[in-house]
Amino acid sequence: MNIIELIPHLKSLDKAEALSNNILPNIEFDLVELYMKDNLKLDSDVVFFDAEAIPNELLIEKDGTKYENLFPLYMAQEMVEEYVNVYKNEISDLEIAEKLLEYRQKDA
Repeated sequence: MNIIELIPHLKSLDKAEALSNNILPNIEFDLVELYMKDNLKLDSDVVFFDAEAIPNELLIEKDGTKYENLFPLYMAQEMVEEYVNVYKNEISDLEIAEKLLEYRQKDA
């Protein structure tokens, strides 16, 4: 799934936890890191990693594939929920995804 497809799952903590439990069962929500395959682009695949099983680095390589860190899952979920609340649900998933990537590239 790409970041646009991920956004609906991050609009509430319950949805984000359910997705996390489905993708990485038995891993605490706060220990899930979101990485993007190859680079930070809207169409890049988002991959969930157990933070304790990978190096704490911005760029990692696993099985010959490069990944770039987006955010910890809990942080991405909080940001998405905040955007939804601030913009009163009048912001599209695409716009939220763009804001996340822009924040990550410029401010984080």
